[in-house]
Parts: sequence; structure tokens; C-alpha cells
Amino acid sequence: MKKKEICSYCGDEYLPTRRGAQKFCSNSCRSLNWRKKKGIGQLIKDVPGPKSEVPQNNKIPNPPERMSLAGVGNAATGVAVAEVAKRLLTAEENRPATKKDIQELKALLKSRYLLIRNLKRDNMGRNPYYDVLTGNLVYL
Repeated sequence: MKKKEICSYCGDEYLPTRRGAQKFCSNSCRSLNWRKKKGIGQLIKDVPGPKSEVPQNNKIPNPPERMSLAGVGNAATGVAVAEVAKRLLTAEENRPATKKDIQELKALLKSRYLLIRNLKRDNMGRNPYYDVLTGNLVYL
């Protein structure tokens, strides 16, 4: 029959699982004792001392954060200012293409360039087109 031991950190009784080498009831008590001995426990707020030293006061929980109209207004203003600054500081050719831009480009390609079906593609795989404005052959 095994003899119950007393934890060197928290003072609880436990049945040792190792032959005479075990001084603590758990790994957490062992590591907390090491932290206390090294003085690290003072830097970590969540690490209490031994169970007998833990104060039994009831902490009042912090109230949940609430959304205010001022906070929403500040967030909306910040986003608006950032978008305006981005639009002003970005050159026209560097802005992302919109759906309207793509539709205009398609319309331009259909009206200005006509596909030539009886010519083969060039060595880069581009189709031949006839440019209506200049009268030249163009590979696109």
C-alpha cells in the first residue's frame, strides 16, 4: 500500500507515481514552485502562489464593451478619409479596373479591331486583327 504524500507547493495530499522522487502533486504545482523560487511569478499576473495563499475575494467582472454612436461615426469618418486619400494619391492608370472599364474595352475591341479568320496565329499564339482606324494588321 502506497503512502500519501503532501505537495510541497499547495499542501494537498496525493499518491506519488514515482519512487520517492516526486515532491509535487502535479506538473503545474512543480512549475509554479519553480517560477516562485526564481521570482518569475511576480511578472505573470495569472500565476497564483500556493493554494493556501490565494485570496478568496470576489472580483467584479468588467462590463462588456458597448458600441456607441460616436465610435461608429469615428470609424466611418476614418474609412472615408482613407478612401479619399487613396483615390487622390493613386494615378488613374494604376487604379483597379471596374466593370464599366472592362465593358468599354470590349466595345472598343469589337468596334475598332476585326478578327481575320483566314490567317494563322503568330509564333506567340496571338490572333490577327484588322485595325479599322489605321488600316494595319495587328496581333492581339
